[in-house]
Amino acid sequence: MLKRITLHNFMSHSHTVIDLSSGLTVLTGPNNCGKSAFVSALQNLTENTKGNYMIRHGAKECRVIVETDDGHTIEWKRKKKNASYCIDGVDIHRKTPEQLDEVLRLSKVKAGDSDEFDVHFGEQKSPIFLLGERGSRAARFFASSSDASLLIEMQKLHRGKVKTAQQDFQRQQAEAKQIATTLEILKPIPDLESKLEQLGKTYEALQAEDQQIQKLEHLIQSLDESAQYVVKLEQDVAALGLLPVELNQVPEKPLELLTRRLKEIEQQMLQTQFQVSTLFTLDEPPELADERSLNILIEEIQIQEQNCERASATGECLDDLNEPPLLRETGPLQKLIEKLDAAYERADLDRIESRVLESCTPPPEMADLYQVEQICQQWEAVQAQFNQLQKAYQECEAEYESVRVELVNWAKENPTCPTCGAEMEPEQFIQTAEMGLKGHAHGT
Repeated sequence: MLKRITLHNFMSHSHTVIDLSSGLTVLTGPNNCGKSAFVSALQNLTENTKGNYMIRHGAKECRVIVETDDGHTIEWKRKKKNASYCIDGVDIHRKTPEQLDEVLRLSKVKAGDSDEFDVHFGEQKSPIFLLGERGSRAARFFASSSDASLLIEMQKLHRGKVKTAQQDFQRQQAEAKQIATTLEILKPIPDLESKLEQLGKTYEALQAEDQQIQKLEHLIQSLDESAQYVVKLEQDVAALGLLPVELNQVPEKPLELLTRRLKEIEQQMLQTQFQVSTLFTLDEPPELADERSLNILIEEIQIQEQNCERASATGECLDDLNEPPLLRETGPLQKLIEKLDAAYERADLDRIESRVLESCTPPPEMADLYQVEQICQQWEAVQAQFNQLQKAYQECEAEYESVRVELVNWAKENPTCPTCGAEMEPEQFIQTAEMGLKGHAHGT
C-alpha cells in the first residue's frame, strides 16, 4: 500500500509531500490548487507518459517519488526528452521496469487478449467505474475478475456505514431539538441570576443587621447589670443616710470617682434606651429559606450550559460535512454474480466429468459409419444455422445500441413529455424501456 507521495516541480507543485493514511485519504481545496495533479502523477509513474507538459514552468525536470508500507521506494524522473526510473536505488533508463507492477500493484486488469480495465484511476469528469460502459463489457470484467464478491462486500460495508451515519445524524438532530427545548425552558435563568444576586445582597444585609442586633443585646444585658448595680448603690446610699451627720472627715476622691462613674452609667442608659426605642420601630427580620434547592438549581444550570457547549460544537462539526452519496441499485449486479457462481459450479462439474471419462475405456469401433456421417452432416448444418443466428444477433445488438443512443439523446433534448408535459428522467426512461415497459406513464 502507498505510504507517501512526493512531487518535485510537477505541474503547479514545486515541492509537495503527502503522507497517506492507512484507510481513506481525501484531498480538499479550491479549484486549480493542484489536487488532480497527484492522480496524474501516479498515472505518469505507472504508464511512463511521454511529453514534457508535466514539468513545472522554468524547471529542467520533474520527479515523482512514491514510498510503500513494505519498504519500497520508486522514483520517476522526467526531463524534456527522456524519462528514467529508480527503484530501491537501482536506476533504469528509457523503458518501463518489469517489476513496477509488482511493487506498486497498480496494474490494469486484463480481460481476454486485448481488453483492459483500469480499476485504480478514475477521470475527474468520467462516470463511476463500469456505469458508463455497456453491459457486455461490465460482464466481461466480472467474468475475468475473482474479486467481484469482495467488491460487493465492500459496497455492502459502505452501505452499512452510510446507514449508520444517517442514523447518527438523525439521533443528533433529535438531541439538538431536545437541547433547543431545554434552552427554551432555561431562558428565565438570567432573570433568576439577577434575582439571586439581589437575594444575596439582601442576605448579606440581614447578616449585618443580625450581628448588630447581637451587639445591642449584649449592650442591653450590660445595661441591665449596670441598672442592678445602680440600685445596689442607691441602697448603699440610703443605708449611709442613716449614719450620723458628724463624721470624721474622709478623703473625697473615691466619692468623686464614684459620682463620675454614675454619670457615665446614666449616659449609657439614656443611649441604650434610645437604641432600644429605635429598634422597636423595625420590622421582624424575614425567615431564611432553605438554600439547598437553590444550590441544586445552580448545579443543573451549569450542567446544561456544558451540554449546550458540547451540542454547539457537535453542530459546527456536522455543518462542515457533505451530503452522503446516493446509492445505485445493485440488484442486477447481484444477479450477475449469482450467475457467475452457477457457471463456476458447472465448470467444476464438467472438470469432474472429464476426469471420469478419461479413466473410462475407449468405445468400440463402429462397423457402420453411415449413421455417424448423417449425424455429422446434421451437426454441420446446425452449426451453420447457429453462426447465421449469431451474426443476426450481433446485428440486432448493434441496431439496439444505436436506437438506445438515439433515445438517450431524444430524452435529453426533451426533458418534458410532449403529450402530458410531465418531467422525464432520461436514465429512468431508458431503464423502463429496456425492461419491456412503456418507458413513461403519462401524468406521473
